[in-house]
Amino acid sequence: MTHTGPKRTYEVVLGPAAIRTIQSIGNHPDRAELDGALSTELLNGPNTGKELRFDSDIRAYKDSAASSGGVIYTATPLSVSGYTAIHRPLAENEIKQLRGERSSPIADQGFYLIDILPAESAFTRGPLLL
Repeated sequence: MTHTGPKRTYEVVLGPAAIRTIQSIGNHPDRAELDGALSTELLNGPNTGKELRFDSDIRAYKDSAASSGGVIYTATPLSVSGYTAIHRPLAENEIKQLRGERSSPIADQGFYLIDILPAESAFTRGPLLL
């Protein structure tokens, strides 16, 4: 998935969980809105001020520059039906790989979309009990 407006600002690569969520939506009207939101709201979108940044140890960061140097994930609330996108920036080598895989021009930046959480997941996804 990529932003297909006059000038693409970023690429979006879907992870398996994000693909499952999109497939589960099917042809519901939210699908087109969700596609549009993912294409425009992951970078400087309307809910940027409400994003949560965290690392793999679930340590939260107000500013990704303050992190321990590892990968920082972002939870971005989208403007569609309470969905939240969990994503991280694509690394330079990942952008380079995309350029090699696609014949169309590729934006200079992008995001790996790990998951898309519906609002009700706060009630249906409980803690993992071991």
